[in-house]
Amino acid sequence: MKKNLFILKKPEKQLKRINSKMKFLGQDIINQKHIIFKRFKICFIILIFTLPLSVVSKSSSTVLTYLPIKKNANNSFEVAAGLDALTIPLKRVGNLFLIDAVVDNQIGNLIFDTGAMGLVLNRTYYRDHVVSDSHPSNGVTGAISNVSFVNIDRIKFSELTFNNNRADLTDLGHIENKRKVKILGLLGLTLIKDFEIIIDVNNNQLQLFRIDKKGNRINTTEKSFLADITQPIQSANNVIFIKGTIGGKRLNFCMDTGSETNVISNRSSKEVMNSITITRRSSLQGSGSKKSEVFYGTMNNFVYNNMELTGMETIITNLDGLCDAYGVQIDGVLGFDFLVKGTVCINLYKKQLGMCFLKTEKK
Repeated sequence: MKKNLFILKKPEKQLKRINSKMKFLGQDIINQKHIIFKRFKICFIILIFTLPLSVVSKSSSTVLTYLPIKKNANNSFEVAAGLDALTIPLKRVGNLFLIDAVVDNQIGNLIFDTGAMGLVLNRTYYRDHVVSDSHPSNGVTGAISNVSFVNIDRIKFSELTFNNNRADLTDLGHIENKRKVKILGLLGLTLIKDFEIIIDVNNNQLQLFRIDKKGNRINTTEKSFLADITQPIQSANNVIFIKGTIGGKRLNFCMDTGSETNVISNRSSKEVMNSITITRRSSLQGSGSKKSEVFYGTMNNFVYNNMELTGMETIITNLDGLCDAYGVQIDGVLGFDFLVKGTVCINLYKKQLGMCFLKTEKK
């Protein structure tokens, strides 16, 4: 009888064990479902926050105010959007021309400087950037303090944006102190060389026209630049050099929108030096902090492609350092006093410079 009772009790124990296992499995299934739900929920949240900005922006009223620039394999830049023409305001401070810009979240001004070989930034605002190299450099006053290379994530001015650029880093604090304005750096022609460039300092504007590989404007409906004079140019590191004549001597000049006055080499011939009327002696400070003593005078008998331009102020100084920097032998620099004589059109693809003179200059 006891044995029978034992046999009857055994199924009960097995049933309890089975029920216990079923409860455990049921709870485990519930837990698994909960975990799966949590994972799904997390994935869902991640998907929400990683939706492409273009999808999110469809319901936004924000409009992009710049056009992206595509960097090609040969390090040239190309407009990625359909921009055919652009006018950029120039702010005049003294005889310098500034462009509003944002460079790696720093808001300020870039000096439009066609004498700069690329992009040069003010060390004051980019000390935290990783320096990849350091080397001495030269300017109009001779040696400048060491220049370093840094990588810049983004440069934006007007409707143009450039990503992943290399820039020189040097001290420009003395220009800020003199002009009482925030200077982020110097902007040369490197970033805009794939445009036809019109410099109109009398109307304080820089015009850019998109061109093809032959140097012709993409939009043929745009009114062409009508030049009084067109001259072939040399270029080195996107700095341009043009010919002019003083005292019957043909000279090689750098055209520099960052130079507040014209410059003549003190190594020029007697015929050139005798044509300049000296007015005073002073000190000159270029893009570096070094100063040098120079003579100021009036440039007489300057002829640009059969057009005589009079009354231009100039300084006389040593240009050996600048020649070394450019790798080109130059006899002078044409700056502000030359630019105000008219409107200049530069086409680096066609290697030519055109100039339309003000009516007061035409003879």
